[in-house]
Amino acid sequence: MSFFKNVRLRNWFGYILALIVALFIIIFSNSKVEELKEEESVKISNYAKTLELLNTETDIPPKTQFFLVQLIEQNTTIPVILVDEKGNYIDSKNVSKKIISDSLKLKEELHEMAESYYPILIKLPFGNQYVYYKNSVLLTQLGYYPFVLIILVTLFVWFTYWYFKTVKKTEQSLLWAGMAKETAHQIGTPLSSIMGWLEILKTEEIDQKPIINIEKDVHRLQNITDRFSKIGSTPSLKKEDIVEISEQAFMYLKRRMSKQIGFEFQAPEYPVYVSLNNILYSWVIENLIKNSADAMKGEGKIKLQIHDNKKNIFIDISDEGSGIESKNVKKIFKPGFTTKKRGWGLGLSLARRIIEDYHYGKIFVQNTEINKGTTFRIILKK
Repeated sequence: MSFFKNVRLRNWFGYILALIVALFIIIFSNSKVEELKEEESVKISNYAKTLELLNTETDIPPKTQFFLVQLIEQNTTIPVILVDEKGNYIDSKNVSKKIISDSLKLKEELHEMAESYYPILIKLPFGNQYVYYKNSVLLTQLGYYPFVLIILVTLFVWFTYWYFKTVKKTEQSLLWAGMAKETAHQIGTPLSSIMGWLEILKTEEIDQKPIINIEKDVHRLQNITDRFSKIGSTPSLKKEDIVEISEQAFMYLKRRMSKQIGFEFQAPEYPVYVSLNNILYSWVIENLIKNSADAMKGEGKIKLQIHDNKKNIFIDISDEGSGIESKNVKKIFKPGFTTKKRGWGLGLSLARRIIEDYHYGKIFVQNTEINKGTTFRIILKK
């Protein structure tokens, strides 16, 4: 457990570090964007002053005049539109010809520029002019950068989480498979010997009734071994009557449990076919019924109900036991969790694996109440 805790801590440390780095980059990029905005505003302000100077001063030396024109021409990135007092177009730089040639688009562009920055006034003897401008394409793209970064960091964190979760699930699957197959092997070896001895005993002139009962239990052990051997491999599913299989598992345990426990089976009176692995599904039903019996401490009522829906089949197993504390409802399906003094806490974890991983269904606690009972629900697709 400490290993998994350390892995989780390292994962969380990695996520937090990634978020801190992303936050730093966002703050840094925002500050740079603001600096560039200021620089572009200064450039356009100088651009406007240069235009004003060229149109008001008549005694500018040719070299100075050439230098001022060059200053205007140096603006190759910032979109600028020059208009008169009435809003009539005079000149532009870095603006699409399609916009300039279309009066409606030009009006929209001027409106957009006015929302970005207040137009700069140029006072001239023959009438005032206004310089409209907006951010350069580069500056606009840089403005989107923090949002793109947030999306990338979010995707990175999600992918990392998904990857580690998948790796962990794969490791658990391999562990389950290894444990189950080894258990099947360990049971299978002496079981073969017992079956051999049973065949010998059948030939002896002794009472055969105990031998028949032993043989039934041996077949039962064979089924258990078969169940374990199927964990970890992909079990074959075929259309089975879930009513019949559920009733068989239910009645099998009814015959072997305390007479003080009442059993009630409710299901449609017609076959309901579902894609199942008979052996593994029966194991789940038996597991849930045994848990119910343990929760009731040998007294009470266990009810199994099957509801036929258009798309799904609902199997509810209810008891009148001690119930499950709310803090434990989400824990009961985790490997190793148990409230019993004995047991490995693997039964419900195996049940979830069989129903959800092999049968593509769902299993969960439908409702529970302390000292009144619990209902487990299984949902399978038809």
